[in-house]
Amino acid sequence: MKKLMIILLLGSTLLSFAQNEGKQKQMHKDFSPEQHATLQTKKMTLALDLNENQQKQMLLLNKKWAEEKAKKKAEMKNLNFEEMTSTEKFNHKNAMLDAKIAHQNEVKKILNEEQYSTWKKTSNKRHNKSKKGSGHQHAKGRKGQK
Repeated sequence: MKKLMIILLLGSTLLSFAQNEGKQKQMHKDFSPEQHATLQTKKMTLALDLNENQQKQMLLLNKKWAEEKAKKKAEMKNLNFEEMTSTEKFNHKNAMLDAKIAHQNEVKKILNEEQYSTWKKTSNKRHNKSKKGSGHQHAKGRKGQK
């Protein structure tokens, strides 16, 4: 009986953490691209110790990037991936990666080597974390595959 209570307690604790993370994502959902850019720039300023000039440049770049992401997100809602050909899917993914490379190159121009290295590490961590969060959806489709 005690083991059952411990398991239930642990399970409810994990569920509450998962719900809190979802609430934070919901809160950010209502922000405009400009608000996202401002918050992102301030986070970068704290993490990378940006100077005034770098802050201004990053704010402009982050605004541009946030607007592009918002536009792409709206386009994505209208796409039906199941009906797309493999060439269309490839072109879509290729264009997205080209945009990310261009963004990375712009960031590289603004930051010094140490800042860029730190930014690269943290952006990789964020990317991997977001992949882990959505990975369970992909795993369902791969059952039985190695």
